[in-house]
Amino acid sequence: MITFYTPTLRRGISMRPLSRQQRLLKIIDLVYEIDNGEQMLSALFSELRGLLRFSSGVLLPIDPRSFEMLGVHCFDCPAENTAPYFEHYAAFDPYVRREPGALIVKQTVRLSDLVKLRDVDHCEFADFMRLVPYRHALAAVVGFDGQPLAAFSVHRRREARDFGDDDMAVLDQIAPHLGRALGIRRWRADPAMGSTAGLLVFGASGELLFMNAVAERLLPSTVATAVLDALPPAGSGALRLGFQRYRVSRLPWRAASLLTRLALLDSGPCRGDGKDGAGACAGDWAAVRHLGSTLIIVSLVPFQRRDDIRSRLAHFGLSPRELEITAQKVLGGLSNAQLAQRSCISEETVKSHLHAAYRKIGVAGRMELLFSLFGLDGDGRG
Repeated sequence: MITFYTPTLRRGISMRPLSRQQRLLKIIDLVYEIDNGEQMLSALFSELRGLLRFSSGVLLPIDPRSFEMLGVHCFDCPAENTAPYFEHYAAFDPYVRREPGALIVKQTVRLSDLVKLRDVDHCEFADFMRLVPYRHALAAVVGFDGQPLAAFSVHRRREARDFGDDDMAVLDQIAPHLGRALGIRRWRADPAMGSTAGLLVFGASGELLFMNAVAERLLPSTVATAVLDALPPAGSGALRLGFQRYRVSRLPWRAASLLTRLALLDSGPCRGDGKDGAGACAGDWAAVRHLGSTLIIVSLVPFQRRDDIRSRLAHFGLSPRELEITAQKVLGGLSNAQLAQRSCISEETVKSHLHAAYRKIGVAGRMELLFSLFGLDGDGRG
């Protein structure tokens, strides 16, 4: 059991235990303050045990460009179970089988709220739960700027009680901060990360099933079929939308994809029977793999490389901050308000950086800058 104290011990003076609110604030502070990701997550899980009981915990990073879970940070659970989960058991995980729209919401959900636990006993996923081992789970998908970045969960063994409302409230308060902290780390390393790749999912007959937030910004759903039409039988295709050209590529479905639920919709014997229909399908691996392969998962990525655009902008003598803001404006097509939120500055500061950059480059605005950078016809005014 971990005990938490204030750092005020002086010559025999006893230290006072931290209150529940102080512990929560300490966790929120550390997710922002500890730069090393592994150290931050270890500290997060350790401190979290001062607020709720759990036997093990995991954080699974999510690629916002493909909705695939990548890697794992495991806390007090066998590391050798990581590969089997990604390669097989993830496709049967009731959390993975939720509809993708629900996965972006920073809301904590109990395993028992998704499916009746007695039904899990008859699913292949029960084999994995015995390996970890756990019976009860509490999880949230955390993200930033509308993009999922990680699945965060804690577990309890069979002999323990299920998680309660107070436990859910703790994760509800931590999840938004964890998502923002992970987002800041990612975009500090790569400002274009998650902002330039659209993701679209089509069914076997070509119907649009899902668009991520980036795809929704790039194009209306009414022209989504143009993306499918530009997809060749093999390799990558090209699509022009207004002034921008995109590379259109097919992404493979994998067991650890959060898009699995789309393949299971109206799929007969694999239809869930849980409380909300998500269920824990008892179908075998071959059937689930076949259903996943029926999805047409398409990425939409600008042809211009980020490094090339940034190097072109750098020739105009922009300051580091002006270069960062202008590159995000060009590549992501974000509004000033979205840029302000992502960069943790005010909208007025964003406008000031952009005006200074446009003045140095000699253009009147974003459209004129795009025409200049990409060598397109027209002056970009109006």
